[in-house]
Amino acid sequence: MPPPEGIARLQEIRRKIDEIDDAIVALLIKRMEYAMQARAEKLRLNLPVTDSEREREVIERWRAHAREDNQVSEDLMQRIAELVTEYTRKKELAEADK
Repeated sequence: MPPPEGIARLQEIRRKIDEIDDAIVALLIKRMEYAMQARAEKLRLNLPVTDSEREREVIERWRAHAREDNQVSEDLMQRIAELVTEYTRKKELAEADK
């Protein structure tokens, strides 16, 4: 059986991970709010809702963060960025159809 201090340390580490996860969720929600504001502005300016060049820029920025830090792979950051931009695009287009 692991020593109690080891279990306590593990619980503390997990608590910190949970805090980070909560912050990531809050930031993703905030990001979506800004994306919807951008969508409204694009519509006001009579611009297309989707912008593949902007999506590429976002993905490359996430990859660049991975290159700078080396704690997370570029592949992982790219996959996350693609998922976020894909979801955002779908949400913007769904809102445009309403």
